[in-house]
Amino acid sequence: MIQERVLSRSLRLMFSGGVVAGLGLLALPAMAQDAPAEGQAIQRVEITGSSIKRIQQEGALPVQVLTAAEIKQTGATSATDLIQMLPQMQGFVPSSSSVNGGGAGVTTAALHSLPSKYTLVLLDGQRVAPSAIGNGQGGGYAVNLSSIPLEAVERVEILTDGASATYGSDAIAGVVNFILKKNLTKGEAYATYGQPKENGGKWSSAGVSKGWGDLETDRWNVLASYSHEELQRITALQRDFSAKGAFFKFNSGGKQYYFDQRTGNTEPANITFNARPIGSKADPTGYAINPYLAANGNCGSALAGPLGDQCRFNYASTVEDVPGNRRDSGLLKGTLKINDDTTAWAELVLSSFAMTAQYAPSAQPMGVNATTRFPSLYNKYVVPYLAAHGLENPDGTATLGYRSVLIGGRADEYNTNARHFSTGIDGAAFGWLYNASLVLSQTKLKDVSAGGYSDYDQLEALVAAGKYDPVTGQGADLLKGALLNNYVFSRTKSTLNTAHVGAQHDLFNLPGGTSIIALGADYSKTKYQTDYSPLILSNSGFVTQPASADYPVGGSYGQVPFSAKRDNWGVFTEMNFPVTKTLELTAAGRYDSYDKVHSDNNFATLPDASGLIPRLPSGDIGNDSSAGTYKVSGKWTPVDTVLLRASYATGFKAPNLSDVAGANTFNGSTAGSYACPFPGSPGCQVGQAQYDLLIGPNNRSGAEGLQPEKSKQWLFGGRIEPLRGLSLGLDLWNVQIRNQVLSAGVPEQEGFKNPQQYKNLFVNPYPDPAGYTTIAYLLAPVNGGVANYRGVDWDFSYRTKTPVGDVRATWNGTYMLKQNYTVSAGGTVYSDLGQFGQDNNVVFRVQSNISLSLTTGKLSNTLTAHYKSGYHDQSYPLDTAVFAVNPDGSVGDTVAFAGLWVPSYTTFDWQGKYDFGKFALTAGIKNLFDRNPPFTLQNAGGGNQIGYDGRYADPAGRSFYITGNYKF
Repeated sequence: MIQERVLSRSLRLMFSGGVVAGLGLLALPAMAQDAPAEGQAIQRVEITGSSIKRIQQEGALPVQVLTAAEIKQTGATSATDLIQMLPQMQGFVPSSSSVNGGGAGVTTAALHSLPSKYTLVLLDGQRVAPSAIGNGQGGGYAVNLSSIPLEAVERVEILTDGASATYGSDAIAGVVNFILKKNLTKGEAYATYGQPKENGGKWSSAGVSKGWGDLETDRWNVLASYSHEELQRITALQRDFSAKGAFFKFNSGGKQYYFDQRTGNTEPANITFNARPIGSKADPTGYAINPYLAANGNCGSALAGPLGDQCRFNYASTVEDVPGNRRDSGLLKGTLKINDDTTAWAELVLSSFAMTAQYAPSAQPMGVNATTRFPSLYNKYVVPYLAAHGLENPDGTATLGYRSVLIGGRADEYNTNARHFSTGIDGAAFGWLYNASLVLSQTKLKDVSAGGYSDYDQLEALVAAGKYDPVTGQGADLLKGALLNNYVFSRTKSTLNTAHVGAQHDLFNLPGGTSIIALGADYSKTKYQTDYSPLILSNSGFVTQPASADYPVGGSYGQVPFSAKRDNWGVFTEMNFPVTKTLELTAAGRYDSYDKVHSDNNFATLPDASGLIPRLPSGDIGNDSSAGTYKVSGKWTPVDTVLLRASYATGFKAPNLSDVAGANTFNGSTAGSYACPFPGSPGCQVGQAQYDLLIGPNNRSGAEGLQPEKSKQWLFGGRIEPLRGLSLGLDLWNVQIRNQVLSAGVPEQEGFKNPQQYKNLFVNPYPDPAGYTTIAYLLAPVNGGVANYRGVDWDFSYRTKTPVGDVRATWNGTYMLKQNYTVSAGGTVYSDLGQFGQDNNVVFRVQSNISLSLTTGKLSNTLTAHYKSGYHDQSYPLDTAVFAVNPDGSVGDTVAFAGLWVPSYTTFDWQGKYDFGKFALTAGIKNLFDRNPPFTLQNAGGGNQIGYDGRYADPAGRSFYITGNYKF
């Protein structure tokens, strides 16, 4: 009789495939493993993706396995670093996205260029409380990798095929499962120190793990693990390729150009207004002046320069390339063997992560007029200009393009505290294997001001008293007293509580073995809430705003509280049929049901008599949804060295909480600069300008509300081992998503390119909360048309013995064949494949890693190459950011620019390790040849960095590290 033994626990018991195809970066072919000796118990293990515990030597669909040794061999310093370096990962949220506040300290996983919300991340097979993702990163919710303690991880399993029928609706792209350490009786401690060749970016970490009690002999085990990590920031000025910021000369096609994406928010401030000749009835014309420039002939700072009659500020040279962070995390795990058939367990994972992200000094357009808003500035600068030029200002208002340069860049400290508790029981009774678990998972995120933000009321008081003039910058030092350091902007709490039961039983004998059935059910309660400080609630236009109109200058204000929750349940079954000794089939089915979203903060759409939008009673909104999904798969091994596999599956995903709940609120400005979409309207700005953005949900029900997404996916591939030690795996996969929920709505580029078509998404005119008139564009979730993704994954490895030692080589990667999408049913088909797309993302045609390793006795050396293919960069129409170069070298007229070709990018890492026994010493070099990130002109897809794209390349440069491990 086969002895069953649980080697790892999962909320689901893993995929009917397994590790036959599960190679890590340096993993050996699973099919080449030695068979168990005669009489030795064959263990069944849980491999990510299945509800059935399987014999480890069996295999089916592609599961990539990274062991603890292989994780260390990558040189990764965190779960984020580890996952985001894998070639199957594209479209994730990197730490650099938090530099401008968009990422909020969250980092994610994303398989095969599908947005992060489609990749399910598990901790010991269990769901983890997710974090909200900004619209610029695909929207929805995903697990924050920054909260996962890598030191506590025993291995990582990555299923690169959809698993909605097994895990639930949000596993359309695949699964990343972090398996934690277990049943350790010894201890291990480590310490790491690393430093780039250039300034900035130093890192260090240390940790210890210790176990007590052997589960087999003592019938109990307790494991504790703790680690601390720190990463120093890298600023744009510390790297040549980003130090030039948003204004520089470049070559393309044998011609020279200037790139100028400097902003009109600067100190000394610009002033813009509409005016016409006195007594004229003509439509007003836009004017832009800078009194300091007119008086001094310069802009008073190396960070600002003239453009016509205005000053422009080089914001991109003041940001960070990489934000600094620190992490403390711990694991406490207990296991009790009640009897030979029953094991109880509980684990607690705690993590505290803090990221401090700094970007440009506060930029704040502010309204001015002759009576209520900065009247001294209007009368001092606008009135004399009008009189001197025979003009009148019909509406009596102007806009101050302000920036508080001398008090430094804005900085947010994002504090994420995660608590994940789970407990359960595994056992056998009456011929059934069963398991039950309870998960209580919670993540708290706090956004705290850490520099650069100032209090508007105090700023206004300084201006009114004549102590500070934002137009000339005189008295700017006094603003230091108005700083909002250590002010809590917001608190967010994400809660996920899940109960799970499952069981499996042998069915009947087939020529290939015994068939198995698994049954299970889940019930989950999800809640997400965000509370804002009074300054952030200010000027929202809703009854939740405070009486004071004060707000943080340069901050994200005008918000409303968010609190929503939803229950869902699912039932599933999976059956495995070993039809013959060489043919195995598996079928899985699942039914999920989602309640309507219950929102505690519902609002009307129009103001009441007070002029504010009233709150409505809490209640259920949107649509409930339910659907069945299925997956069929099979593997055929005609001979021991050949495996063929195939699968077909359907998926289903309900809209996210924030897609349904919330309110239409102010959300800053557009990423790009545009000509006025409705020329002649009061909200038009001068020239190419950034306009306001609004974000909001779709809380309607029925046909007008959001519908669930549906997916179909298939995979065909296999693995051959023609020679001993050589294993070649190849898989062709395809995913199609219909009714894709675009959390960010119709992209701004699409809307501003076709303003008449999307006129209903524009609010014109729109009163900006800072007191001036503009135009706003609404990003509201919509069901898009169809999204298609297709590619080939390969995974090759070779191992042999030579006179100088054991040699191992691996090559794995992804070749994308198709990636496209529409923003409406039957609409234009867009693609990011090999190009900077209209949604500001790039999908690389090819990503791959190649590793070579030589082990000679106690010494091992590994060389790894990371490759990304080239792509076509962001293009710029006339009157935007690209200018010709005059014969004298000065800036000429604007030109239309089709975009650069961004070349491929390859970096090499080396690592050497010597094992002394209880002590091991590892040294490594990242980016061995010190290759700079490829040059790009993108200015809308990352965290305000320009000159390179922080989402796709590491700015650290050549870096050295050393690690010591001690076992006790």
